[in-house]
Order: sequence, then structure tokens, then C-alpha cells
Amino acid sequence: MSQRFSTSDLTIDAARNELRLECLARGDNEQGLYTLTLPTGSGKTLTSLGFALKHAVRHQLRRIVYVIPYTSIIEQNAAVFREVLGTEHVLEHQSNVQHELPEDSDLGLDLKEKLLLAEENWDYPVVVTTNVQFFESLFANRRSRTRKLHNLARSVIIVDEAQLMNGDFFKPCLLALEELVRNYGATVVLSTATQPDLAGLLQGAVQHPIPIREMVDRIPERFEQFKRVRLKMLGKIEDERLAERLSGNGQALCIVNTRRAARELYEKVTALIGQDSVFHLSARMCPKHRLDKLNLIRERLDKKLPCVLISTQLVECGMDVDFPTVYRELAGLDSIAQAAGRCNRNGRLGEGLTYVFETEATARLKGWFSLTAGVARSIMERYPDDPLSLEAVRDYFQHLYFYQTLGGESSQDLTDKYGILKQLNERKISDCEIPFRTIAEQFRLIDTDAKPVVVPYDREAEQQLEALLNAPKINGIMRKLQPYVVQLYPQEFEAFRRVGEIVEVRADVFKLKNPKHWYDDQVGVKPFSEEHHAAEILIG
Repeated sequence: MSQRFSTSDLTIDAARNELRLECLARGDNEQGLYTLTLPTGSGKTLTSLGFALKHAVRHQLRRIVYVIPYTSIIEQNAAVFREVLGTEHVLEHQSNVQHELPEDSDLGLDLKEKLLLAEENWDYPVVVTTNVQFFESLFANRRSRTRKLHNLARSVIIVDEAQLMNGDFFKPCLLALEELVRNYGATVVLSTATQPDLAGLLQGAVQHPIPIREMVDRIPERFEQFKRVRLKMLGKIEDERLAERLSGNGQALCIVNTRRAARELYEKVTALIGQDSVFHLSARMCPKHRLDKLNLIRERLDKKLPCVLISTQLVECGMDVDFPTVYRELAGLDSIAQAAGRCNRNGRLGEGLTYVFETEATARLKGWFSLTAGVARSIMERYPDDPLSLEAVRDYFQHLYFYQTLGGESSQDLTDKYGILKQLNERKISDCEIPFRTIAEQFRLIDTDAKPVVVPYDREAEQQLEALLNAPKINGIMRKLQPYVVQLYPQEFEAFRRVGEIVEVRADVFKLKNPKHWYDDQVGVKPFSEEHHAAEILIG
């Protein structure tokens, strides 16, 4: 693993290697709750893995669980871990394709079924999963979701981009992690470039919170080492003008907030400069398709060929791309920092430029996304010289998490939208009065129940779908089909299904019937109708 950081002559790679060695030395430290606060592009993924491996050996812990914010990057991170540790040691478990065994399935299983059940139990040395899988399992009331929980005891749990734990449930998530450290022998590492004041949140929620220790020293100096981008506010801009600006850049990345915006902007830029040098990434494309496009994009960037990428925020976390110029639609300051991390990532330029802009669509953001964008705007106005400084980030989270009551008798903690902690504290645990069902129903990190559809994207997908028809056991096949899944709104899913364009292959497993008609090589699944295109406001 050391070769990943130590073979380059770039100053920035020397700094990455120094950080890796510092965190590796921390592996001998006692168990507990840690933060890893490092700037984007500093190699947090492999640095935290190095700590986890040494820490697990030092304390004889059973496994490492790596929690990632988006399904869109889990394949890439799992691939990195397999390269380092070997395929047989890494389990990738996400929510795209799940075919859980029945509630009474632990009776009469043959050996192969038991092994498959062990996978769903997270009985692997290294487990890579998503925020949704991890945290919803912690607050679930169904055995099929909770049977994995005992394997979190005596584990190293790394939460990557910890600030992306959904804001409405941030405090319950944080308290659940604190409980795993306090009473279940786990070590938890919260890794991010934009660290909230976690100690302050815990102090207000727990009578005697366990201490939080930072893993690296000289954090301001580290951020200065990796400072390679200047942030500029563009203000409000029309889509046509934005497309013109992007068309005038040889290489540029533009990140927008919704799939609809990404598709529309891609079409506008393509109309101006043609399709050969313009690319699109969103969750309307299956993961294998996105990976193919990403490899082509990296090749063009390395060869200094024209390359304009229009993407949703899925490109922000864990995707190693390096653009000289980045445009980011207004969002939370943590998302803007992640976008800036794709700009001049390897320090080859003296300074990269990241522009923050707003469009007509930005004003239509709602809920948590609207709140974070509004606070980010005020912070950038207050810190025009360096909106991504540690001071600015602290100010951002202070406003976001500590000035959040709605006032009067209806005051509400926006980091615990449904009052889950209050429900738990009001009940007598000794009398088994915990409202498990109510909490499980309320704790949904993603509001929209998107429906998974398998896309016959290539020959491998077609072969696995054919094998699915008559296979007595399908868990292994379903795992191989994960890279070919797209999530659709329930309404659009039903519209496709009513006309026979989505068909059921096995119970609760659906595929897109005519990909030649409905799946575009540039943008993925086409909207079923103009109405569904207009409703496409999913973030991702």
C-alpha cells in the first residue's frame, strides 16, 4: 500500500505519504472515537485503511467496516481495497440489489446457503457498505436487517465523509456510533475534510460523552499544504450562459444538484461543441456504464485532450479525477469543498479555479439541501478570501447545527427531525417499552423509495439475467448484477412497467426490456415522458 503514495516525485504525493505514516503510527493507540480531519485529495481512503489494519491487529479486533456515503462510489472503493487486500477478504454490500432471505431462512440451510447468509451477516474481514445500509440497520426492527449487528462489536468502523450522514438524522447517527464505542468494543473513525463540532453535539446529547481524539497533528499546516484551489462566486447565471462558459474551457467539470439539471446542461453544451469531448455522469447510468465513462474521461485528462464533464454530486466523493477548472452549483459548504477537491487535485497547476454559481433550479431546493445551501451562501459572503478555510468551515457547521430551532413551542432539533433520541429517552428500556417499529419507520435516510431496475448494458449483464431465470440460488447472481442497476422514481417505474418496458425476471427483480430504445449511451435511462423528466429532482 505504501507504493500508492511514495513513488511519485510530486510534492503533494510526498505530503500524502507523510500523512499515511503518521496515521499508521496511531494504529497502536487505545480504542475509542477518532476524527480524521484532512483536506480533499490527501488520500484519506488508504490512510484510514492503514490505520484500521494496524489498529485491528494491535487490539485483536474482528473486522473493518468502511461506511461510504453513496452507492455510486462503493464499487470503486471496494475495488481499491481488493487490490490491496485480495478479493477473498472484501465484502461489498450496498442497497442497489438486495434479495434478502426470508425471516425463517435460518432453518434447514445447506452449507452454501449458510455461507451466503454469512455474507449478509457481514462476517468478512473487511466490509464496504453505504450510509443507508449501515445506519438504517442500526435503527431497524426487522431481523433480516439487524442480523448483521452483532458483527459490529469489536470492529474498526470508518465513516468516510462523515458530514454526509443525512442532516435530519445526524444526531441519532452520531449517538449510535458513540454507543458502539462505549459498550460494544468498537473503534470509530469519522473521516472528512469538513469536520463538524462533534464534541459539541455529543455534549448536548449525552451526560458523560466519551472523548473524541483527532488522529493527525498540525491540521492547519496540512490544509495549507494541500491548498491548490481558489474559490470564486459567480452568482446567478442562466443555463445558456453557463453552457457557453463550459464550452470555452478545454477541460472543465461542472457539478449540478439534480439529474434533470445534469441532463439538460449536457444537451446544451453538446449542442455547442459536439459530443466527442462532452461527458455526462449521473445515477441514471448504471455503475458499470459510469466506470467505463470515467476511464475514458481520465484518459482524455491525462492526454490533455478536450474534456467537459457534466455530473451530479456523485463525482464528488472518492472519484479520483483532476480538472484544471471546476464549476459547482450552490450547495452545502462540505459539498463545495468536495467539488473543489476535483480541481487541480494533484497540484500540477499553480492554482486551480472553482466557481460557485446559482441557477433558477437552485432556488427550488427544499429541506436539508435548501438549508445547507443558504448557510453556505452566507459563509462565502462572510469569508470571500478563503471560504474553505478551517475558520469558515467551523462557522458553517456552527450555524448549521447550533442555530436550528424553529422557535416557540414547536422548536425542533433539525439534526433529529423525528425526535428519535427523545423517544428513546422517554421509554423505560428495562420494561422493553422502546418503540422499535415507530423508530424503524421514521429512520429513512432516503425519503424516496426508489425502485431498482437491472439494465442489460453489456454481454455480462445479459448472461447473468439469463442465468437468473432458472437458477435455484440467486444471491451470487444478484451480486454480479449490482453494477447494472439504476434506481427510478416509483411513479416512473410504474409507468415503464404498465407498458411492458420493465419486466419482472424473478420475484421482485426487474429489468429494462428494450435498452436500445430506453437506454442512451451518454445519459443512461431516458425519462419515460416529459412529465417524468420535469419531476427528476433526485440529488445524485
